[in-house]
Parts: sequence; C-alpha cells; structure tokens
Amino acid sequence: GGVSIKEIDPRTMESKLVRGLFFAGEVIDIDAVTGGYNLQAAFSTGWVAGECAAQD
Repeated sequence: GGVSIKEIDPRTMESKLVRGLFFAGEVIDIDAVTGGYNLQAAFSTGWVAGECAAQD
C-alpha cells in the first residue's frame, strides 16, 4: 500500500495532484523486500523531498 509512484514527481518527490505535498520513505508504494532493505530508498527520497520542499 501507500501513495502510488504514478502520483509522485520522482525529480522532486512532490505530489502531482497537490502542489506543496511531498512524499518519502515507507509512505510510497514501492514493491521491495522488507526488513531494513528499504533504508536507502527512505534516506534518498527523504533527502530529495526535503531539499525540494525547502525551495518551494
């Protein structure tokens, strides 16, 4: 479950539907192995979302 990647701009992690709404980490619907393996995805999407939200 989570927010569909089709609804997120991957360059900014911003919602394509609601301007100023950013997503990161486990809230995104990514099909992957669980158990700590998604930490890099969480860190990377969090960094991108934070940087872009600060510029917004």
